[in-house]
Amino acid sequence: MKQKKLEIGAGAVLFAALLYYLGGGAVLAALLLPAAVHELGHLAALKLLGLKVRSFRLTLKGFCIEYGGYTGAMGHALAAACGPMAGLWFAWGASWLGNRLDKPWLCLTAGVSLLLSAFNLLPALPLDGGRILSCLSAALLGEKRGGLLTRWASLAVGALLLSAGVWQMLHGRGAALTLAAVWLLLYQDERGLVNGREVL
Repeated sequence: MKQKKLEIGAGAVLFAALLYYLGGGAVLAALLLPAAVHELGHLAALKLLGLKVRSFRLTLKGFCIEYGGYTGAMGHALAAACGPMAGLWFAWGASWLGNRLDKPWLCLTAGVSLLLSAFNLLPALPLDGGRILSCLSAALLGEKRGGLLTRWASLAVGALLLSAGVWQMLHGRGAALTLAAVWLLLYQDERGLVNGREVL
């Protein structure tokens, strides 16, 4: 039986250390818990589809799960969608519980989960929304046209986010959106295609 591999990049470790330094353990935990729920959503979908997890990679690109086995375009799209869907359910549950028990940390992690899930559903690579678009458009339009559609959608979303982020910076509202847009644009695939055996 082949053992699953886990790879952790130095950039991911440094990013986690920076978050801990800037916000402390509570902020880091508020970010890591929704991320874990997100990945568990992917893993549950892969299990239900009968697909086998081969490896895990944690880099600045994100937490990537590589898998094997056969499924159609809808199966790949479902595997990608279940991460953000799990995050949205978690955001609702943590928010409800946090307000009911008057626990600010639960409300914080609910907000993080909501933002993470909404961002991940944007139709741009390498996000889950981009993977859904890539899988379905390639199946409906063919690999070349589907890749072109995904490529242009990804660039358009990245450009819109960058414009909104720069506008926010000019109005003193922070650089978070600008940094997210730059990250998104840096990880574009020029073919507009994704590895159909991987979820982020």
